[in-house]
Amino acid sequence: MSVSANDFLTSAEVLLNNPNSTEMDFRNLISRSYYAAFHLSREIADTLPVPIEKSTYQRLGSHEKVIITFEKNSNQHLRTLGKLIRQYRNKRANADYDIHLHIKRAEAAQHFYAIKGLLIKLEALKHTEPRP
Repeated sequence: MSVSANDFLTSAEVLLNNPNSTEMDFRNLISRSYYAAFHLSREIADTLPVPIEKSTYQRLGSHEKVIITFEKNSNQHLRTLGKLIRQYRNKRANADYDIHLHIKRAEAAQHFYAIKGLLIKLEALKHTEPRP
């Protein structure tokens, strides 16, 4: 059975609402909530034109492809969303790779609710952007 972007967010919310969650859970919460946004933004990015030379684009990783597609779009709203996606990707990378950072519940909760806001914007965009 496959999962949806929303399933990632639900998984993060379980961690957020668990009073026994640990710092490791907060790190996973940040990661899972980011992936909810990543999967939805990738779905949208796949409908948008590639904004840079195709051979350069093909060498990028999947996350950077999504971010660049938004950041380099002619639409200012999409560029702004791209900056947010980049910011949240960096937060996810910190949670996954920088084990010396201390991540608290409040920080993880702030990230979770910021991602929820981004998902609302992406969902609205998904239903209004013309498809090629």
